[in-house]
Amino acid sequence: MDERQERWFGVGNSVLPDPAQAGAQACYAALDGRPATLLIVFASPSHSTPEMAAAVHAAAGGEVLMIGCSTSGEYATDGRGAGVVVNALGGPGFAASVRAVPYESMDLYAAGATAASCLDDIDAEHRAVLLLGDGRSADQQEMVRGAYSVAGAQVPLIGGCAGDDMTQTGTWHFFSSGTDVQVLPNAVLGAALGSASPVGIGVAHGWHRSGEPMAVTRSEGGKIYELDGEPALDVYTRLTGCPPEIVADPGAFLQFAAVRPLGLARRTGEDIRIIFAADPDERSISGLADTPEGGLVWFMEADPEALRDAAATAGSAAVAAVGDADPLGVLVFDCCVRLLALGPDGTDLAGRRLGDALRPIPYGGFFSNGEIARNPGAKGMHHLTVVALAVS
Repeated sequence: MDERQERWFGVGNSVLPDPAQAGAQACYAALDGRPATLLIVFASPSHSTPEMAAAVHAAAGGEVLMIGCSTSGEYATDGRGAGVVVNALGGPGFAASVRAVPYESMDLYAAGATAASCLDDIDAEHRAVLLLGDGRSADQQEMVRGAYSVAGAQVPLIGGCAGDDMTQTGTWHFFSSGTDVQVLPNAVLGAALGSASPVGIGVAHGWHRSGEPMAVTRSEGGKIYELDGEPALDVYTRLTGCPPEIVADPGAFLQFAAVRPLGLARRTGEDIRIIFAADPDERSISGLADTPEGGLVWFMEADPEALRDAAATAGSAAVAAVGDADPLGVLVFDCCVRLLALGPDGTDLAGRRLGDALRPIPYGGFFSNGEIARNPGAKGMHHLTVVALAVS
């Protein structure tokens, strides 16, 4: 039998109210009686418990590699809802290795490098590193830079940052290197995936440039102090019409600014930079990833149709990138702030379009606090974006 026909990718989900029961049900559905090489688990905050993680691991036989994280919503081939989604893959030609970096054990650059060091264990024709970061990190790009220092330009990085239903209360990660199961707060996880057949990455966001370019004349990490030599907050409020009372209220400013992002110029387009905070005293604005001095930025506006198509576009691009190989399954990392931009009806429509684009290929995904795609066409951290990984 052809080796590709023996490899498999399965997805199971459950919205049972008991976290352990939901985890076991989702895992059994994903495995369908098959032994897994790797489990990838997405769970709502209400289900991100030690009991859930232990139940998923036990349902897979208790001797399996596992990574996963809490979300701001998750979905699978047969729908979405607050619960557990288990993605599993296995069969000849797949290999995996995992690493976990606990909260505050080292800086983000070192955490990314440590997470990506799982590549050292994998010798395969096609390799990728799956990263699950902490969605509350101040400069997520540093994690990607650290991982890139290990993976290099030839191994794509893909993944997302854990969510907490947009409450900023804390995230959880689920991890097993084989026998034990850990539930870690605000961690960084890495899984190296090796395959005898290609993997593909797709990226889409549905936003376009608006207005004139601006130079970032002073910044540090995710904080922008000046645009075109002016205080960044002054420029931002003038061009967006943000009133002073919203600037003075951190919660109101987050809701206003999250859907009025900046685009950082890249060779192949723009990386979206969410603005989530303002400092009225120092007149600065802050994002979740580096916006370097000397860079060019634009305000970004959503194209409604492209926004609703973004998940389908990213998923289709990932599938196309495996070429003539048969795609077995797709992982999708979809920005949680897109929920605000799309609204409930738009989110449902985007989900239907994703399903139509990928059918009959199984897929699982979650709404993340930052998306990761690092390959020749994308530079690392993204926001208000959908990234997808197809395996074959």
